Amino acid sequence: MSKKQKYPLDQQVTINELQWRIAEYKFKYGRQWVYILQHETVEGTYKILELNEKSLTEIIESGSFDQ
Repeated sequence: MSKKQKYPLDQQVTINELQWRIAEYKFKYGRQWVYILQHETVEGTYKILELNEKSLTEIIESGSFDQ
């Protein structure tokens, strides 16, 4: 497992037709990268997703990704 994250901060990812921004990442449990994604709602609040690197890679490789 790499100790360097694969995806940079502020990268945009589309999930279910919503734009999510990689807002944070952390090396969790001493063995995997976990990415915190944020989506700003119309009301100005944020929704949060927490995905491990494998899950995020699968989403990006499925074509649900924008740069």
